Amino acid sequence: LDDGATSYTHSLGLAELRAEIVKYYRQRYGVMIEPEQVLVSSGTSPLMLLLFSMLLEENDELILPDPGYSCYPNFVRFAGGRPVALRTDPDNGFQPRFAEVEAVINDRTRGLLINSPSNPAGSVLSGSELKALSQLPIPIISDEIYHGLTYEGEEHSILEYSKNAFVLGGFSKSYAMTGWRLGYLISPQSCVRPLQAMHQNFMICANHFVQIGGLAALRHCSADV
Repeated sequence: LDDGATSYTHSLGLAELRAEIVKYYRQRYGVMIEPEQVLVSSGTSPLMLLLFSMLLEENDELILPDPGYSCYPNFVRFAGGRPVALRTDPDNGFQPRFAEVEAVINDRTRGLLINSPSNPAGSVLSGSELKALSQLPIPIISDEIYHGLTYEGEEHSILEYSKNAFVLGGFSKSYAMTGWRLGYLISPQSCVRPLQAMHQNFMICANHFVQIGGLAALRHCSADV
């Protein structure tokens, strides 16, 4: 604040922050993305509204794991879509399986949302399970906001297996920055412009000095995580 970080920023987010997110994904997951694929906003909730508004026309369907985060269906309905609850079971940690998802896909299906580590189950999709899901003929939206809170096994990003997936991530959970409201969406290059246009019109940009906080978290706080 003393340095004057109180202005509007680029509608995708600070260039330095997006570059640091790209660096993080390269070092953590071995994934190569471009800064232009990263859209920074005030948490992942507004990003879900934008993403589902882009993907869904009236009565289009989005497959959601059940049980799952209670707000997902509300975002889908707000965008005019229809949430399709995919019943899961404890044997697989309440995570979706390829065959179960494939069985409910139809000509109105516009994507599958996955959440690993999941809310509320806390279960983690393995690399082999993510690889299998990435072969589905629909977009994968991977909510990876709980990465950093995995206690058994290894975390994987869907971007290790697909370049056409969407990833939701942020700072609220692993960096204990819930009230700062800072998240990001990584999307395929072809989808950046419509998402950016909506973000610029509806939100303008994420808070400038909060983005500086995110930059500090990535650069200096990994040991604390």
